[in-house]
Amino acid sequence: MFKKFSITILLLILFISNTGFVVVGHRGDPIKAPEESFQSIDTAIGEGAQWVELDVHESNDNQLVISHDRNLFRVTGQNVIVSEHSASQLTQLKQSNGQSIYTLDELFAHYQKEPNVKFLIETKKTKHGNPQNMELLLVNAIKKYQMQNRVMVHSFSLASLKNLQELMPEISRIFIAGSLGRLDFEVFQYSNAVNVSSSLLNPQLINQLHAIGQQVYVWDEMNENPKQWNWLVNLSIDGVVTNFPATAAYYQRLTQHSQQDDANFDAVYYNEQAAPLWENPYPQAPQKGMLSPLTTVHVQKIVNVQNQVFFQIDANRFINMSGLVQTDLIHNLAPFWQQKAVLKNTLVNRTLWDNPSANHNKIGTLLFNQVYHITALQNVNGQSYAQLNNFGWTNLNNLLINACPEPQQLTPQIEKKRAPAQNNISLQLNLRAWLPQPKTKANPISILPAVTYPQQILPNLDDIDHYFPLQH
Repeated sequence: MFKKFSITILLLILFISNTGFVVVGHRGDPIKAPEESFQSIDTAIGEGAQWVELDVHESNDNQLVISHDRNLFRVTGQNVIVSEHSASQLTQLKQSNGQSIYTLDELFAHYQKEPNVKFLIETKKTKHGNPQNMELLLVNAIKKYQMQNRVMVHSFSLASLKNLQELMPEISRIFIAGSLGRLDFEVFQYSNAVNVSSSLLNPQLINQLHAIGQQVYVWDEMNENPKQWNWLVNLSIDGVVTNFPATAAYYQRLTQHSQQDDANFDAVYYNEQAAPLWENPYPQAPQKGMLSPLTTVHVQKIVNVQNQVFFQIDANRFINMSGLVQTDLIHNLAPFWQQKAVLKNTLVNRTLWDNPSANHNKIGTLLFNQVYHITALQNVNGQSYAQLNNFGWTNLNNLLINACPEPQQLTPQIEKKRAPAQNNISLQLNLRAWLPQPKTKANPISILPAVTYPQQILPNLDDIDHYFPLQH
């Protein structure tokens, strides 16, 4: 099974999953500007949102007015109910930034020549399906301003989605689910996607909805915390309706620049140093504990971010791949862990790499006259690699090993995998006879000059957050 999924960059490249999602600014950017105002919309688009979510109520003269609340007191300070006033009266009201309440027609006219601005419109209807003509008014406005490719509709009202399917079936229809009890096959007859509360979302639900052809969006209340992105970004959502479009766009770019592949295998952590566990594999992720040496884990996903490969080993737990050995290969690699080694001969590649994957960088050069300590092991693309002195990596075939670990150093799982003949392996080396000798008339080959390498790996400063800084 490991050979099918493998810890391979080649496989990651060949089977890249689409991890992108669309960013929808919830009422624009309500944190930085009054909600649903033109300023709020422009701010969200400027921060990277592809869509802006807005709400419509119907005035008493049959016009759709942009407002989340039926009563405009919260946003204007005036105790005015939309359905009891005409559009001309309502558009005289001002928000705190001085911008007016406006109609759907005014919205479309304002942004008609800005094709990058797209809208997710929520139809606000009563539980009895009123107002009955809301969808017709919406469709007429879409046609009038030729917004067919720039509008999606979502609603808590299934009746609203039914009407839209009849009037304009090409428009995407998203059912808003505040509880799982509202999701049934009647809904799926009229919806292309569901917008699920973040409190209900989990990988199993997403997989089930995808399996029946429904896209998955996620939304939260107005008290949304941007820290939720640390786990939300691990889910295979299709879109997010968020109060923090800048944060969402940052994570969107991270996922779009990553390569991901599902996996299903067990591995043992062969590294002398405990490894940090992260809530997600992206820059600035919170640390969530440590993984101890010789711990067995189950790998669910492989993620390549900026040439760094991470394994997902649990829900919202990721670890750098270095030192994880698939259990089927332990019997081949375990005898070499924590052993001393020297270069096999003068013809081998003496480059020391920063990691054992295909996307590695040179960080040093191995010496012929030095004994190294193997501190970690890794198998990539069928090749075995060793980390030397807690620093760089080289192919295990480049090394000669002078001892094997005692059986008690291995975990029970490893001991079962080992072949009986390997328990007594002991390769003794005559290092003095093997090492290059000083240059003489009889021996014209001189010892290579000593090359030192740093004792500690510095972080790669060319992180994606250098280009896409996290914003809240």
